[in-house]
Order: sequence, then structure tokens, then C-alpha cells
Amino acid sequence: MRLAKKHRGTLKGGATGFTLLEVLVATAILGTAVAALLSLLSGSLRNAAKLEPPQQALALAESQLNDLLIASEQGRNAAALPLDQKVEGWWDERFRWEALVTPTRAADPPMLNDPILVRVVFDVFWKNGPGDAEKRLTLETSELWQQPAGGAR
Repeated sequence: MRLAKKHRGTLKGGATGFTLLEVLVATAILGTAVAALLSLLSGSLRNAAKLEPPQQALALAESQLNDLLIASEQGRNAAALPLDQKVEGWWDERFRWEALVTPTRAADPPMLNDPILVRVVFDVFWKNGPGDAEKRLTLETSELWQQPAGGAR
């Protein structure tokens, strides 16, 4: 009893397998797909790099503003956020900040030790490169403060 062997990929007994043309077409399609995916990936990386400075500015701004508000609130640093005076500082050569606290207008002049509503504006400035224009991110909040004695906090 003799077993018949089937040879895969041979032309005798029925053509199975791939022709050279089919292999070339499949390679071309695969190459095009890989090139498109790499292009999308590089575009995503460029966009992520563009978002890094604003994200860093936001994180620095939130941290510094919280530090200033806490220091001012706990009385550790009464000059941390004085009324109607700009306070500024630098984190490094790339990022700087400014803060300004202004009282909101009230219908009646506040009495001594009355709470007043103040508006806190915190700006962060940065440059992406040496010749680039400065960019700005602004955070705003409002707080209730006690009316300081003598009109100054």
C-alpha cells in the first residue's frame, strides 16, 4: 500500500502557494501601511511636544498660586499677596509669574473687620525658544478676606 504524498507549493497536481507578483503586491501594501502608521506616530509626538510647555506652566501656576494663598491666609507671610500690588517671581529662565489681588466693588464701603471679596489674577509667562514671543496663561479666583486694619492687608 502506497501513500500518496501531497506536495504543497508545487505546480504539479494543482498550483498552491503564492506567485512572485502576489508576494510583491503584499509587500508593497504592508510597506505603505507601516509608513502611514509611522507618519501618524511622528505627528502625535510633535503635538505632544507642543503641549508640554503649557502643561508645565499650568502645573507651576497652580502650585505657586496655592502656596501664595495659603501663606497669606495663615498669616505666615502677610506680604505674600498684598492688595492692589503686583507680586512677581521666576521659576527658571523660561517661566515667570505675576499675581495681583484687587478688591471687588462693594455697594457700601466696608467696615473694619468686615469680609471683603477679592479677585486674584495669576499669570504665567514662558517662551518656547530664544526668539519666540512670550506666551501667557491666566488663572483667576475669588476669595473672602477680612477687611484689614488701616485699609491694607
